[in-house]
Amino acid sequence: MLPDLIKQYARFISSWQVYEYDKDGPNLRLKSKIVFVDKNEFHIRQVIICNKFFKYAYHLQTEHGELVSRWDNANHWPEIKTHPHHKHVQTKKGEDVQESFHGGDLKKIFHEITQKMDKLI
Repeated sequence: MLPDLIKQYARFISSWQVYEYDKDGPNLRLKSKIVFVDKNEFHIRQVIICNKFFKYAYHLQTEHGELVSRWDNANHWPEIKTHPHHKHVQTKKGEDVQESFHGGDLKKIFHEITQKMDKLI
């Protein structure tokens, strides 16, 4: 799936690499980094076990390591309607935790990120 997204969004991507890819039957561990043309870095971490357990964290940061957004499903923030799925967004006042209706769908998150870039390039 990731190579398909890389191909689909190639005009937004300057480089990418997979640090860890371990697939054993229905189990998967993936760590990857994508550098977009705006120099923001997108770090992907996924763990799937027996198609029943899905843990993810997708972290978008500036080239200097400052948070832009992070989507994850860590089991905290129970007051968020989309719990455990949520999104951390850096604002002028600090980090804000919001609902995330993407549910770990990498394709939808790619779309969200690149929609903002599409206006700039």
